[in-house]
Amino acid sequence: MSKPDTRRKLASLSFSEKIKILEKLRRRSLAIAASGLRSSKTKPRPK
Repeated sequence: MSKPDTRRKLASLSFSEKIKILEKLRRRSLAIAASGLRSSKTKPRPK
C-alpha cells in the first residue's frame, strides 16, 4: 500500500480506532525497549 493510500485509510478511521492503533504501537514500543533490542546509543536515521 502506498503512503497516500495509507494516509487516506487512517484519515477515514474514527477517533477511537486511531486511539486503539496508538495504544497497540505504544505497547509494541515498550516491549521492544524492555527486551533490550533498542539501543539508546543508536544514531537517528536521516529523513
